This record gives sequence, structure tokens and C-alpha cells, in this order.
Amino acid sequence: MVVFKMTQDKLIEDSVDGDLPSRIQAKEFYAKYEPREILGKGVSSTVRRCFEKKSGKEYAVKIIDISGEKGETYQVEQTKKDTYREINILRMCAGHDHIIELHDWFETPTFIFLVFELCKRGELFDYLTEVVSLSEKRTRIIMRQLLEAVLFVHDKNIVHRDLKPENILLDDNLSVKVSDFGFATVVNKDEELTELCGTPGYLAPEVLAVSMYDNAPGYGKEVDMWACGVIMFTFDFQFIHSV
Repeated sequence: MVVFKMTQDKLIEDSVDGDLPSRIQAKEFYAKYEPREILGKGVSSTVRRCFEKKSGKEYAVKIIDISGEKGETYQVEQTKKDTYREINILRMCAGHDHIIELHDWFETPTFIFLVFELCKRGELFDYLTEVVSLSEKRTRIIMRQLLEAVLFVHDKNIVHRDLKPENILLDDNLSVKVSDFGFATVVNKDEELTELCGTPGYLAPEVLAVSMYDNAPGYGKEVDMWACGVIMFTFDFQFIHSV
């Protein structure tokens, strides 16, 4: 995730392209925040840096399009349902040092705004690309912080289901912030999940099995630990091939 400097003309151009809601559509958001440059884009969302007018602090706002212009009605309803679930889960996880903080949120008939703490060092994936390899000490620090976050989440009966370097952000001190809880869900005791979701390459065998075989059992919190193992293997693989 890279921060780009943009002129006011460029911001206006983005607004015309539909990336920014009009100030009439989102009065409540614009009353408190001023959006700036794009940090990232998804299929139905855009992430921008923004300033809180009262405090002057920087945040990242995820602007989710629920207008229906980019998908069918059922897709829009599913996006709204998933976003509400994500908001609820982020509230359950509030206050942990290594989980992204949801600072604020707003909803209009056409957009949902999620205001997060801004992690200026961006994605762990980009950091790995930049440094090429991690030292054993840095690997231990990152993995310990990641596992502390996962333990906290699991203690609240939440499964993340999409842990990967792209969903792990780094703050100014290179401290881990687990993000993107879009696939996360609360799992009840003895409940087994059967949905196929996540990212290929980080999926546990039981997630794949339940999508392929009718008689395969479901899965639970353990799938997050598998993903953590894949992430750690990625660190080790980079270290080995750099020496």
C-alpha cells in the first residue's frame, strides 16, 4: 500500500469518476473528515487517506459502493450483510495492539464508510518485497504479534479465514495490525463451517475438502493456524534463498 501525493485537480477528477461520493450524498462523513489520495482499490470499494477535521489526525477510509451500479441487487445486499458482520467483529476485537482499529463508520443509501487507523508502512506483503528477506529476529517478532492477535480473536470465537501478508498491515514502528475481516465469522461451540472462502495458497486442507466431498467434515478456528504456518514458511523460504 503506497501513499501518493495528489493535486486538488486530481481529487476532483476522481470524484467525477465516481470514486468519491458527492458531498450532498455523504454530508455526515464530510462534516467530520476530508478525503485525500487513493491508497488501494477493490472490486466495490476504494481506500483513501483522510483527515479528521476536529483532531487533524490521519486515518484510512474504506468507501464501499452499495449503490447497485457495480453489481446485481443480491450482490449489493450480500456486500451490506458482510460489511455489517465485519463492523460487529471489529467492535468485538477493539483495543488489541495487533488488530486494526475501526475508528468510525457511516452509511448512506449508496455508500458505507469505514474509518480505520492509518498504517503508514502498508501491507506486510509490500514490506517483504521491499526488504527481500527477513532476519530470524524480525520473523520472530512478526509471528509473535500475529499469533497474539489470532489467539485474541479465537478466544472470542472468531475465525478470520483470510490471513495472508496482504491482510497484515504495519504501523510506523513495523508493528503488526491484522486487517480485512471481511471473511471473518463468529463460530459457536462445536459448530463446523462449510463455506469455501479465503485465498488459494493459504487455505487449509479441510477447507478444500469440505468444498469437494459431500461427506467431508467442516472446519473451525484451526484454519487460521494453518494460514499462519504458510506465512511463516514464506518468511523462512525468503531467508533461505537470500543467503
